[in-house]
Amino acid sequence: MIEVLLLAIAIDLLIGEPPAAIHPVVWMGRLISFLYRCAPKGKRRLYGALMAVSCITASALIGIASAYFADTVPGMLVSAFLLKSTFSIRMLLGTAGSIGRELEAGKIEAARKSLLALVGRDTSNLDTSLASSAVIESTAENFVDGILSPLFYFVLLGLPGALAFRAVNTLDSMVGYRREPFREIGYASAKLDDAANFIPGRLSLLFIALASASGGALRTGLRDHALSPSPNSGWSMSAMAGALGVRLEKVGYYVLGAGYREPVPKDIKRAVTTTGLASAAAVASVIAAALPPTHSILTGYVQVMP
Repeated sequence: MIEVLLLAIAIDLLIGEPPAAIHPVVWMGRLISFLYRCAPKGKRRLYGALMAVSCITASALIGIASAYFADTVPGMLVSAFLLKSTFSIRMLLGTAGSIGRELEAGKIEAARKSLLALVGRDTSNLDTSLASSAVIESTAENFVDGILSPLFYFVLLGLPGALAFRAVNTLDSMVGYRREPFREIGYASAKLDDAANFIPGRLSLLFIALASASGGALRTGLRDHALSPSPNSGWSMSAMAGALGVRLEKVGYYVLGAGYREPVPKDIKRAVTTTGLASAAAVASVIAAALPPTHSILTGYVQVMP
């Protein structure tokens, strides 16, 4: 388990995302798109639930089959490749850092276009402060979806759990919307994603506070987490606001860290560093959880007692 994780981390940091033609998440997306196109006109909520179950089951079965051969070198490589596809540290931090550099250079139009890779909001009218806020918010939110949650389910359920989570999250990103035509067919996917991120979302508060060595992360996270419409993303975003001491705002939706100053482009670099350290702490926690139990001195003493 540890070997597969370390190899997956190495693939992510050294190589990054695989080509779309062989990317497991891209294939998940194609399966979801196919099932969506086959949806009937009626009973769409039931069909959406069955679609979600089918995609999650298929992903978990692939993980089970791969994990069965993980004790061989080819099997370990395949397992590591599949596990890497469930998280993306390099791409998240690299994308955020790149947009931060564009904003620092005053290239606001380029930054607005680049932001579309991270956020779903309209970026065309964002000023430098709001664009910086959007990058920081998305970095914090994606720390949960794209790093912490896959690792969490890898600890609990191994590779099948990590792949099942990625299927849930991909379903949510493709069909889990409240607007039509997704409202009914994406209902189950959205609810499953909320449930899957429930614990990791709250754990993110601790990892971000640890990474930033900031009491502000804990205070702001506990105070402002419910201000976001999402039941989970508010935890990591408000913790990041407190860690950096900045005000994060999505106009018309929420303000996190009220009373702090507005963010500037240099704060994005600080958010990237904090997220990187939080990710390292998460990986270290997974490794610690996977290590075999060791015998303490007391245990050894009891064992040799007559």
